[in-house]
Amino acid sequence: MAIASLPPRPHAPSRMVPPAPAALGPALVDVLFPSARAEHRQAFVRHWPALADYYGLDAHPWRREFFLAQLGHESGGLAMLEENLHYEARRLLAVFPGHFRTLEEAQACAAAPERLANRVFGGRMGNGDEASGDGYRYRGRGYVRLTGRETYREIGRLTGLPLESQPDLACHPDHALHCAAAFWTWRGLNELADAGRFEAVTRHLHATLHGLEDRQAWLDKVRRVLAGPPAEMLLDVPAVLRLQRALQQQGYAELGAADGQVGPRTLAAVARFRQDHGLGPGGIDGRFLDRLASI
Repeated sequence: MAIASLPPRPHAPSRMVPPAPAALGPALVDVLFPSARAEHRQAFVRHWPALADYYGLDAHPWRREFFLAQLGHESGGLAMLEENLHYEARRLLAVFPGHFRTLEEAQACAAAPERLANRVFGGRMGNGDEASGDGYRYRGRGYVRLTGRETYREIGRLTGLPLESQPDLACHPDHALHCAAAFWTWRGLNELADAGRFEAVTRHLHATLHGLEDRQAWLDKVRRVLAGPPAEMLLDVPAVLRLQRALQQQGYAELGAADGQVGPRTLAAVARFRQDHGLGPGGIDGRFLDRLASI
């Protein structure tokens, strides 16, 4: 099914109608995901407008930010499209304690991705038993690590792609974003994003808070990049200090100590303030300064 022939939207309209977000064009995508192959960055830019509209990813500022941040972590910036199943034996004992009780057992699957995947994923998530080969066939792929036959089948149904018979399509530049957006909506993550529940989004993606620090670092990066060009560079040091202190008084502690410099932490606080007050994406502009001064 081509993106141009998508069926009716699967999401309800957001209660909040923010200003139209800045276009996610080549420059922003290059800054967000510099390690991705060119064909993935280009396809991301090409398919984002239709998919973001269809899946409601631009209907609320936090949806876009959370989605991009989680994709950044899960895929290493759109650069790692398959789950890394190369483990040393001792690491297997820590990562899969329910499957390996002794070092000798783990050694049989060390540095053997196919054998490992079939053992730890066999008989789960709709996969056949270990001998079926489904564990490896339906290993984690794509921008959000689709895993298990059931997931491939369901995302295939939502996207119109034959993922169950051709699971590698989840890694294809022209389909990876579609699969990720479909998975995101299937798991109800737009609603969690609307509520600002970044940790809950993480749990629904990974079942744990694994990698939370890196996910939050990605969120910080996404917010800084989407904040736009630094109109704030026109402010002098005393003005920046006043701005930083005002943000601190409002509880935006992520900016750290007031130093008179508009750095990444200050921009992250500005981005969160804008979202909290319905200002939409942007930087330190007139709307932001007026709202901060009115509090």
